Amino acid sequence: NPLWGPTRNLRLLFAIPFTLGVVFLFCYIGWFNRVFGTANIPVAFFFIPIPFAVIIVVLDEIRKLAVRTYPSGLLARIAW
Repeated sequence: NPLWGPTRNLRLLFAIPFTLGVVFLFCYIGWFNRVFGTANIPVAFFFIPIPFAVIIVVLDEIRKLAVRTYPSGLLARIAW
């Protein structure tokens, strides 16, 4: 959790919008396109990786559930 707890990381809240801003800056501002030789990317292509990210998160949560449910199982022994 980036807001509280031992893994608190408030910089993450600023890093994500900053990164998206840089992406859109380099992709959609004409001056940057000419200087860096980039081209506009259709917005629909930004949404293609989202299902893969969801699948990875779901599989990781299932893995964590299996490790908690069977702490002496094979998956728990090979998990780091």
